[in-house]
Amino acid sequence: PATISRRGVLALVGGGALLVAVLSVGQTVGGFLRPAALLLPRGRSYGTGPNDFQINRTASAAQIIDDQTGDRWRLTVSGSGPPVEFSRTALLAMSQHSAQLPIACVEGWSTTENWSGVRLLDLAVIAGVPQPDSALVSSLERNGPFSTATLQGNQTTDPDALLALRVNGVDLSLDHGYPARIIVPALPGVHNTKWVQSIEFRGA
Repeated sequence: PATISRRGVLALVGGGALLVAVLSVGQTVGGFLRPAALLLPRGRSYGTGPNDFQINRTASAAQIIDDQTGDRWRLTVSGSGPPVEFSRTALLAMSQHSAQLPIACVEGWSTTENWSGVRLLDLAVIAGVPQPDSALVSSLERNGPFSTATLQGNQTTDPDALLALRVNGVDLSLDHGYPARIIVPALPGVHNTKWVQSIEFRGA
């Protein structure tokens, strides 16, 4: 019977790995490579322009309605003193920070985008907890595992940890968390809470 040499096996395995890489790299890199990401549904288009990247949960699935995210939306920040409320306009008027950060989802996809917004550490200072041990983030989404997330102190104080308001130079789309979402380096996608309603910074 015919046999395959060790070199042939290595070439076959290497070729297969290269093919998988070619068919999935677009999910992370994006841009013109995204249409090539045929192996993973998350590599397909989710819109057009700067918000065209993977979505782990849509606004419709989360039962987010326009009235919740319109002009009356407010972010409540609390800590050692009285809670403070911010409109989106007020947040945009604060010092903005930009960072190129990935999101990696347990579903198997990842994407790297350019996010901008207010540093969580700046909000913690306003809340009177400049070195928080943790932060409880609550979403407009009322139920389920996506409704709240607890960030550890080192995650909250990371200089690139953001309450993101914009992505790739434009406002977040509703499906990507408008009016504001959490983006923290190396944090699984499920904990990067979308449609943020409140952040409670907790000290020792």
